[in-house]
Amino acid sequence: MKFEYNLDDATHDIKQASIAAFISAAMSTLVIVAAMASSAEGVFGPFADPVNFIDVALVLACGVGLRFYSRTAAVTLVIYFIFAKIFIMLENGRPSGLLFTMIWLYFYWKGIRGSFAYHRLRKEADSSYRSTPVGFYYFVIPLGGIVLSLVVLGLSLFGLGILAESGAFVDSAVITGDKLSKSDLQLLLDEGIIRPDETVLYFYSAGITSISDDGNLLTDQRVVSYERIEGVLEVYAAKYEDVAEVIIVEEGNFIDDTIVEINTTDDDAFLLFLSPLEEGDQTFINELRNRVRSQPDKATLPAL
Repeated sequence: MKFEYNLDDATHDIKQASIAAFISAAMSTLVIVAAMASSAEGVFGPFADPVNFIDVALVLACGVGLRFYSRTAAVTLVIYFIFAKIFIMLENGRPSGLLFTMIWLYFYWKGIRGSFAYHRLRKEADSSYRSTPVGFYYFVIPLGGIVLSLVVLGLSLFGLGILAESGAFVDSAVITGDKLSKSDLQLLLDEGIIRPDETVLYFYSAGITSISDDGNLLTDQRVVSYERIEGVLEVYAAKYEDVAEVIIVEEGNFIDDTIVEINTTDDDAFLLFLSPLEEGDQTFINELRNRVRSQPDKATLPAL
């Protein structure tokens, strides 16, 4: 007996594909929220980035599109799923979750088969049939526009991250000294901000394409801040043994930097500006305080 693929079969396949998309979006949301709440590292570390919600939005939009029998949504879902798995495989250096990958790909492929067959069968039964429902224009297209905007934003942020790693843009977070590019390190030396015998431990600059206009750093010998005012470079620095107080003037947030005041034993003072991203400001401050506390108390040193 020959199997005939009818309208009910097509609708059933589409429904299963959309349910698979909704389940995938829900599972991804749980993983992202759990990773962000626990500050996960290792395998789950990449999921702690809020940008991953763009992935959830795209899959969710495709699931909704399938409910409107959208062939575009079905094809987009499969293509995006394949590329996402390839990207994860390249990131991990090995394939993983192959069983679940094949199961989800099976249901998503049914969405393609069902959506194309659905419109073909409807057209065969009624030559005046419109393949795009009216509701699609009022709901799915606006939703698709929003998701597309989010995807473009995500790709832009990803591109900026790549540019930051390549040195085209200044990193927006506090970084360790070994992550400074050779050109940036040479700039610090040429400008006299650090000495040749110093090693940079932590660094942060609010600059966009260059660190030349401002920066805040810890070396193995001093805490340093610098800024360029009307073309003139001003450098403020203190050896750890000369630091009297480290005061947090203002806690940072996703817009503003953390402001730290350094008071010296000579009654001088200067400010540090530190990004709170990835708690880099706290790492910087903790290292600074540890080094200040480790210095001998001058008042207790024996007289010569």
